Amino acid sequence: MIIKLSRFFHSLIGYFAITAALSFSLLIAGVFYDGNRTLKTAVLENVLSGISQTSQILNMTVSTYVLKNDLNTVKIFFSEMLNEHAENGLIYVVIGDAHGTLLLSTLAAGEKLAEPTSETGFEQAALKTGEVHVRNPLLLAHREIGFLQYGISTKSLIDATAREQQQSLLRTSAIMLATLLVILLLGWRISHRLKEMALASQAIVAGNYEQKIDISGRDELAALGNDFNLMAFEINKKIKEITVLNQTLELRVAQRTAELESSNRLLSDNLQHLKNTQTQLVNSEKLSSLGSLVAGVAHELNTPIGNALTVATAMTDKVQLTQQAFEAGQLKKSLLESHFNTLNEAGYLLTTNILRASDLIMSFKTIAVDQTSELRRKFDLKKLIAELELTLRVQLKHSKVSLDTEVADQIQLDSFPGPLTQVIFNLFNNALLHAFEDGKPGVIRISASLHGATQSHVLISFSDNGSGIPAQHLSKIFDPFFTTKFGQGGSGLGLHICHNLVEAILGGRLSVFSEPGQGARFDILIPLRAPEHARKAEG
Repeated sequence: MIIKLSRFFHSLIGYFAITAALSFSLLIAGVFYDGNRTLKTAVLENVLSGISQTSQILNMTVSTYVLKNDLNTVKIFFSEMLNEHAENGLIYVVIGDAHGTLLLSTLAAGEKLAEPTSETGFEQAALKTGEVHVRNPLLLAHREIGFLQYGISTKSLIDATAREQQQSLLRTSAIMLATLLVILLLGWRISHRLKEMALASQAIVAGNYEQKIDISGRDELAALGNDFNLMAFEINKKIKEITVLNQTLELRVAQRTAELESSNRLLSDNLQHLKNTQTQLVNSEKLSSLGSLVAGVAHELNTPIGNALTVATAMTDKVQLTQQAFEAGQLKKSLLESHFNTLNEAGYLLTTNILRASDLIMSFKTIAVDQTSELRRKFDLKKLIAELELTLRVQLKHSKVSLDTEVADQIQLDSFPGPLTQVIFNLFNNALLHAFEDGKPGVIRISASLHGATQSHVLISFSDNGSGIPAQHLSKIFDPFFTTKFGQGGSGLGLHICHNLVEAILGGRLSVFSEPGQGARFDILIPLRAPEHARKAEG
């Protein structure tokens, strides 16, 4: 029961009922209050008018008889006029002389004369007690000859007022109930139609897009219902369009997915091809540098080996001449001494040239093995650069560029000598190609020293006093295939390979500093012990 009442008071019809009840209660209270005041005002005016008329009539009637001392006539007049049990009109009359002595009274024996009612108390006396006591001077020719007091009953007016108030309340209540019923009926109708719309909305939300509302009447609710049906129709239409669109969209998505998968496979194949090509280019760059190294070393070996061959040929000819002299019996001491001197000089020359060729071959062998294998080992940096220096100087033989090295002692590394050699060799070739064009003279300097507070890193500086690098190229020189000598011996991979080898394998950092016309400097900062993950990252 409580739940039903709660639902009722929280429903639209409940709001209508509460609003109507409160509105009509306030209206009834206002009407009742206003009617009561109006009625009381009318009663008071009626009483005051009756008192005024009664006072005039009694004064005109009684004053003459009192002056003639004919009180019997007055008494007979009052006995006919007064009704002690009447609920309206005079109920008693008392006449006194100018000295206050009672001359005539219609009160019962022993009944006390009431105090006169003041003019301000007429309303309360007339409407509450039902009696008004009036005392007026008795006048004759505007001369006071005594006093006149009488009582007027207003009980019939009070009863009539109460009955009128009750009837007015009943009429107003009946009108209120009838109006409330009409409002409740209207609220129920509105609530019922709104409930139909709510149920239809729930059905549409549940997926029943064919739901409609029965429309009756021409009021705003009918227009709202019509708009609701139109909205449901449009929603159903859009849902069907979206369903069709989704079906076609699924086919299009499937087609696009297949096309994307095909494109991804093609891109993956192209990427793999590019990686393979890049690997081949890197290897080609390494082999190219190694090839130029081989050509330089081969050219350098021609001199000692050619000298050794010449000495050996001359020594063979000398031995044959000595042998012929010996066989002919013409061998002399002086000839033998000349032969020994020639052999000593030939041996010295052979030894010198063969040792020089051996040093070149050993240096080339070490560099070639390091460049083609990326094995990790412990090595002395000064010894590594010294072996590299011997090979690098071969390429400077026909140029005006000199090489200066300054490497601190006792720098022991546990790293990858092959990648480090490749980096220095690439920087060297890059300097020859770009820094000293057209055979310009200059100096290439390689220095190395321990770096940092903990001395756990080595800083290798490779610098030249060549033409320098333009400012707009500094941010791009490590990019792959970037070169200003494309088609003139530059592949654009040399510095890119250096950057990758230093960071990915050696675990360090490669930086460049240059100003046009002031040369360039490449700083290679690497740890003495290469990180273990560097080789894995490269692989």
